[in-house]
Parts: sequence; structure tokens; C-alpha cells
Amino acid sequence: MSKIIEVLKKTAPLSEEDCDKFLSIISTVQLNKGDYWIEAGKKNNNVAFLEAGYLRKYYVQDGNEITDSFYFENEFCTDLPSIIGNTLPLASIIAMQKTTITVFSYKDFNALCKNSPSLEHLHRVMVEFTFLGFYNRTVSFILQSPKERYDNLLITNPNIMQNAAQYHIASYLGITPQHLSRLRAKK
Repeated sequence: MSKIIEVLKKTAPLSEEDCDKFLSIISTVQLNKGDYWIEAGKKNNNVAFLEAGYLRKYYVQDGNEITDSFYFENEFCTDLPSIIGNTLPLASIIAMQKTTITVFSYKDFNALCKNSPSLEHLHRVMVEFTFLGFYNRTVSFILQSPKERYDNLLITNPNIMQNAAQYHIASYLGITPQHLSRLRAKK
């Protein structure tokens, strides 16, 4: 059984028929370091599941990259607001090392969901998890200090600390690299 099916079955119960239908809409894509999965301003209607490697999502403002998210093995990745809103993505998602992703069309997945209550349930749960991720990140910037965000990152996402460049981590936390160095020194 493929890794993506294992992860999906942990999220919601799926029949073998549902799994077969889902497998019929996926393909594998290899990205090299520096390759874009999604480019700001370029239409994308696909969802990716990370088999190996990692991706970084960022915005560009006044010529500076602002990191919004990191995606690692066994995680899903897309720009859902642009797909749902039928707009162009504002952010880019780039491979930070050699990365393997399993890709499927959001439209094709929705079509499968129309005929399968199990896949529809899975879709709803996936969107709920995505919403919770956005919500938790937003709330962290409203209610937490940079130190609290850093401490939380150490606990919840050690992959980021082990893999990402310091200036990407600092940007993700909304602080300068120098501030991140001071927080690290206090640990």
C-alpha cells in the first residue's frame, strides 16, 4: 500500500474501492532543490503529498521573502485559498532539498467525493486540519511572544529546527535572525 493511502486511512476510514479510485488520480513528481512546486502568480489546482524531502512556502514583500510554512514528509501541501477562491497564488512553495511528491488535482478529488461519502468525509477532515493550521498560526502571532512561538516550534515541529536555515526560521517566527540567535543562546 502506498504511503499516501496509509496516511489517508489514519485520517478517515476508506474502502478498497475508495483507495483504488483515489490512486487512479495521483502521479509522482520529483523536485530538485530550488524547483518550485507552486509559483506566486501562476495558476495551480493541485495538491501535493510529501513522500520525501521538504518544501517552504513564502511570500515576497518589498523584495524580502517572508516564510509562512514548512512542509515535511507525510504532509499535504497546496495553496488552498487560491484553489477555492479561483485566484492566483500570492505565495510560492519551493523545494528546499530533493523532494518527492505525490500529486492530485483538487477538481478530480472533488469529483470522486461526490460519489463517495467516505472520501467526502476525508475531504472535510483535511480542510478542517488546514483551517486549524491557519488559525493556530494566526493566534500565535496575536497571543504569543516571539519566545513563546520559538518554544512552541521546538516542541511541535523539530523538523523545522533540524532542517531549515536560521533566516527562514526567523522569518517564520516573525523575528530577525539576530533575535533568533539570542533565543537559541538562552536554551
